[in-house]
Amino acid sequence: MKNRNGQRGLTLIEMALVVALLAIMTGAALPYVHHRYRRIKEIQLKRTITVMRDAIDRYHDYAVQGMIEPWDLDWQMYPEDLEMLVEGVEVKPSQDQQPVTVKFLREIPLDPITGDRDWDCRGYDDDVDERSSSCDNLYDVFSRSSEEATDGTPYRDW
Repeated sequence: MKNRNGQRGLTLIEMALVVALLAIMTGAALPYVHHRYRRIKEIQLKRTITVMRDAIDRYHDYAVQGMIEPWDLDWQMYPEDLEMLVEGVEVKPSQDQQPVTVKFLREIPLDPITGDRDWDCRGYDDDVDERSSSCDNLYDVFSRSSEEATDGTPYRDW
């Protein structure tokens, strides 16, 4: 727009309209961005739980094949805790071979929902609905979050 002196520029009203339109568009996009961010965190949680459960299953497979020595008299062929999967255990492939230390996890993964490395777990002999912060014979892991997922299920039940 030209003003009286022939200079180009925007009036205060035009600037206010542009700012208002940007605010409306930003306000409309925020719920979508928040929902999308939440879905990404849920996908990360599912992958993390799957990785830990696979590590527990691999440990159990070695134990069933007799490649891991029992760590306790009440051993149910499951690891003592997540730390055991990170530190590794001696696996003896056969009688004539030397034991090899096998690590099943590089580190205890971060829970993407809570932001902590603390997980609830269930031991092999525990009730199906039981959750604890320390388990004997680690059988399963769960998020400690008390929030609900976008599908309405609690994260701790995944």
